[in-house]
Amino acid sequence: MIYTPDTAVDRQLLSQSRELVREGMALLRSTDYLVSGQRLRDELAQERRKPPHRDS
Repeated sequence: MIYTPDTAVDRQLLSQSRELVREGMALLRSTDYLVSGQRLRDELAQERRKPPHRDS
C-alpha cells in the first residue's frame, strides 16, 4: 500500500486526536481523588511487606 498525503484527512485526524487527549486529561484530573487513594493503599501495603527495622 502506498501512502499518498491527504492534508484534509490528516488535519481531521489530528483534530480528533487532540480532542481525545483533552478528554482523557479531563478524566484523569476528575479522578485524582481515586488515584491518590489507591496510591496510598499500595504504599501502605508495600510498607507492611518490608521486614521490620532492628535498632541496635
